[in-house]
Amino acid sequence: MHKLRDKAITDIVRSRLSEDQDTSGQTIDVTVTEGDLFLVGWCDSADQKISAVRIAKGAHGVRTVINNIRVRPAPRQSI
Repeated sequence: MHKLRDKAITDIVRSRLSEDQDTSGQTIDVTVTEGDLFLVGWCDSADQKISAVRIAKGAHGVRTVINNIRVRPAPRQSI
């Protein structure tokens, strides 16, 4: 039962991340184990990271969100 529910949560969050204007196109992997949702990957800004966590927390059935998303460093500008 847990595996089916976890798969459904994973699919919903992945879909929402890909449809969201802030998180679409970012490299974020979603894994769910017994309601614990793990976000792992990269995004371009702190706002995108916050949006991803908000989306994950908003999914029905999520007990907790473990956020392991990193923000890519800004490219250095040469003079």
